[in-house]
Amino acid sequence: KCRTTCTTTRRPAAHLSATQGNIHRHKMQYNVPPVYGLQQQQTPPMGYPSSGYGLYAPGGNSQLPAGIVQPLAGQLLMHPPEVVVAAPPEKLGFLAKMARTGTAMVAPSSVNANAGIEVDPALVFTGRFLGGIRDDIKRRAPFYVSDWTDALTSDNRSQSLASVIFLFFACISPALTFGLLYQELTDGQMGIVETLLSTGISGVLYAIFSGQPIAIVGATGPEYAYTVVTWNLCKQMNIPFLAGRLWQGLWTSLFTVLLAGFDLCYLMKYVTRFTEEIFASFITMTFILGAFLNVLKLYDDTSSIGRARAFGGTILCIGTFWLATSLKTMKGGVWLNPSLRAMCSNYGVVIAIFLFSGLNAVFKDVGLATLNVPSKFEPSWIDPATTKVRSWLVDPMGTPEHPIQGWAIAFMALPALGLTVLGYMDQNVSTLIVNRKDHMLKKGPAYHLDLMICGALFYPICSFFGLPFPHASTVPCLIHLISLSNRETVHMEGGGTTTRVTSVIEGARTTNLLIHALILISLTFTSILKFVPRTVLFGVFLFMGVGSIAGNELFDRMKLFGIWVFNDFPSYEYTKKVSVKAMHSFTFFQMVLLGILYATTRVSDLGVAFPFFIGALVPLRWVLNRFWNPEDLKWLDA
Repeated sequence: KCRTTCTTTRRPAAHLSATQGNIHRHKMQYNVPPVYGLQQQQTPPMGYPSSGYGLYAPGGNSQLPAGIVQPLAGQLLMHPPEVVVAAPPEKLGFLAKMARTGTAMVAPSSVNANAGIEVDPALVFTGRFLGGIRDDIKRRAPFYVSDWTDALTSDNRSQSLASVIFLFFACISPALTFGLLYQELTDGQMGIVETLLSTGISGVLYAIFSGQPIAIVGATGPEYAYTVVTWNLCKQMNIPFLAGRLWQGLWTSLFTVLLAGFDLCYLMKYVTRFTEEIFASFITMTFILGAFLNVLKLYDDTSSIGRARAFGGTILCIGTFWLATSLKTMKGGVWLNPSLRAMCSNYGVVIAIFLFSGLNAVFKDVGLATLNVPSKFEPSWIDPATTKVRSWLVDPMGTPEHPIQGWAIAFMALPALGLTVLGYMDQNVSTLIVNRKDHMLKKGPAYHLDLMICGALFYPICSFFGLPFPHASTVPCLIHLISLSNRETVHMEGGGTTTRVTSVIEGARTTNLLIHALILISLTFTSILKFVPRTVLFGVFLFMGVGSIAGNELFDRMKLFGIWVFNDFPSYEYTKKVSVKAMHSFTFFQMVLLGILYATTRVSDLGVAFPFFIGALVPLRWVLNRFWNPEDLKWLDA
């Protein structure tokens, strides 16, 4: 009476029953989601062990056919509400006993028992010092050469080149914007040059040494928000900012190395979509509200020329956002021809920056502020005591005019703990999203190795040179992944279409290296950047924020508050399986937590707690079963 249905063929795939040591399935029909090798591949994804695990058919030890499940150790291959797992033949009797008692059947270390979701085998706790890093290296080492060469094959060369060009502009635009924000925040002690240098150096190092080169590192919204906290703390405690931040970075480096060395990335297996959605929504809010708040500052000047500048700046910001968005969606239209539409879509942000920078040059008598960057390659800060540009290396003991005290060196370990938690979450959540199974990556992740690179390389280098700290940045990571992916259109049950990944060019070391090498080269053309108005970059900030809304189910469920007729709800799985009351209350709870999270970054006295609040979202998810039906949570937090 029960069956599985292949999502590709829509035909029954297998019958599983309960007879003497066989796996028992009952109660409902369920679908096999797109998995590795769903159609033709008959081997596990590269980088994962094939140790005889799999789902076994009734009456024997033979595995079910390829295309239904694959012999993938520790992988969960079925959607909720029922779980089918991998197990060797000798364990079937034990599994059948669990099935008869209604107990979920899971392979060791493969499922988050608290949340009921799949866990990546790379997040298994080894119990050995550097054990996770060694496993990451073993998993990725066989593919190190292909990570460089895959992008250079004749079939992939054109797509890879387009990815490099597109990602260069997609990465340099937020780097310029964050650099402007850092410059205004720190009174010029960090600025655009430092942000570009941090992005370029960290990206080159990450391309060479990382385990998941598809991830893109650079300045991030959470890191900027915590820099605000550090700046305010240093002002209140009378600590020289650059020297204090150097010691904060060194403390963070130590803590991060210990986290990676002792396998603590395995804790990310407890991170569910509940936490991911709130974290991603916080980044979205940082972009959108950051753009609006900076434009609103223009209206502080109530003089006639001030109002003219405010109006002109608003036009440039909104215009940049509108044009970039319009060009981005042009690919699916009918204007021009397909090649030109694709070009306009890929380079829409760059076109918008050039066009509205030119418009500002035409009306230069308005006097809108443009980027303040050095005319040559040198640090942004000019020491007011000496009227000289600071040296590239930050003095750990401060300046003669403002030395750092011994107690302050020890005290900076406190904000370093917050930065460690923030970096841990920022880096791992971004790479966790990249490594989702529906992205069809075959070479496997390397969470511990990637975090070790942040601790051993990024934090010390950026500390001594006075650069912003980089982490994996969610939006550029996904843009890089999408640019290297090939997708197909799939018709949804009940109408509508969606797309899914069919293959990915995983030779991302080459593209990652070239992207950030171009960013480093751009430092020699800083004089050109002086013509870009600040409000144009705020428009880019707004574009990035609005663009990051897509794919975030929290925002999808927020929209449902405005639909009052149930039959008009979109045909999402959770709208069909979960009651409206449970769905709206769950969404509202996430919105409250999101508001609290954002508020901690705006209230100086609460700023230090900001990273710890993000970390607290993970254990908070464990207690939700007391307030919502676990069956509902399986769909809302799947």
